[in-house]
Amino acid sequence: MSSFAKKELVQLITAAIAVIMILDFFFNIQVFNDLSAVLQNYATIIANIALGLGVINLSLINAKQVQRRTEGKWKYSAWLLAFFAICLIAGFAGYGTNSDPKSNGFYNWMFNYVYVSLGQTLYAITGFYIFSAAYRAFRVRSLDAAVLLVAGCIVILTNAPVGEVIWSGFPHIGRWLLDIGQIPAMRTFLIVGALGLLAYGFRALLGKETGFFGGFSE
Repeated sequence: MSSFAKKELVQLITAAIAVIMILDFFFNIQVFNDLSAVLQNYATIIANIALGLGVINLSLINAKQVQRRTEGKWKYSAWLLAFFAICLIAGFAGYGTNSDPKSNGFYNWMFNYVYVSLGQTLYAITGFYIFSAAYRAFRVRSLDAAVLLVAGCIVILTNAPVGEVIWSGFPHIGRWLLDIGQIPAMRTFLIVGALGLLAYGFRALLGKETGFFGGFSE
């Protein structure tokens, strides 16, 4: 099969699936409802297969790192494989099926007290980099930057307990900025993003988006 035929076939399948899903969403037609249910089941199966392939690929890559003793990498790969094996065995053994981490929940204990703690630590470390980036971004070079700086400082003082101690009006102004001031801008971003996504989808269905079908033209 030529590359052109492959590209046309992918476009045809993508367009057919998109039309079926759109008709199922907007119209209550039994035929399209059944087709949509079948396609969603196929999507679930494919997603689980992709997840399994991802696990296999991750294990092979890290196992090679450990086998080759790659400098600066193999120790982290060994830790990853060890914890992956522990979590996998605990999950298949049924430990931690209860939502209470203290009730026979070894798997939940690892998630709540190891994974979550490490995630919070990483987030706390990232906070210093965010603060440094915000310091560079909030330099007053124009009127817009000044407004952004003032609003950012007020929001920070709103979230920090010291802000209310300095002045009781900071929480009220900060809540107004968070609940009312930023909502129109965020909705504008969402609307523009949705319109851009629709335009990209139509271009992909019409075969005019080279980035979507570029891999089939080689």
